[in-house]
Amino acid sequence: MTVPIDYRQASADFDRFMVDLREALELQTTHQAWGVLLGVFDTFRRRLEARDALRFARALPPLLRSVFVQDWHMLDQTLPFASRAALDAEVMAYHRDHQLAQPGCIAATAATLWQHVDKERLSAALGKMPAEAREFWHADG
Repeated sequence: MTVPIDYRQASADFDRFMVDLREALELQTTHQAWGVLLGVFDTFRRRLEARDALRFARALPPLLRSVFVQDWHMLDQTLPFASRAALDAEVMAYHRDHQLAQPGCIAATAATLWQHVDKERLSAALGKMPAEAREFWHADG
């Protein structure tokens, strides 16, 4: 059996995503963009039931999938979705001492994510989730 192309070029695809994310967030380095990505994923994941989190993860390319589930601590109870401003503030508070996220960070991350995923696959996964989860990944906020 052949190794799927998604896995064979996972590192190069992830590097392209991180460069695009850095530019979308108007940051200086991909290390800074990494911190924002972790905050965005954590903020989203904390509002999902496990089945929806795994459904979302399966729709991501391999290394983004890995980032999404790393350091995942399932909560006894999920958090409610909030306004985009409140969710952005939560991202900005994630690892506060090392975070360079600004308002609009979720929308910028969403726009970048959509450029690097199988759109039909991600749309199908989000289509099985609550409306607030779908709204979270709208690039227009």
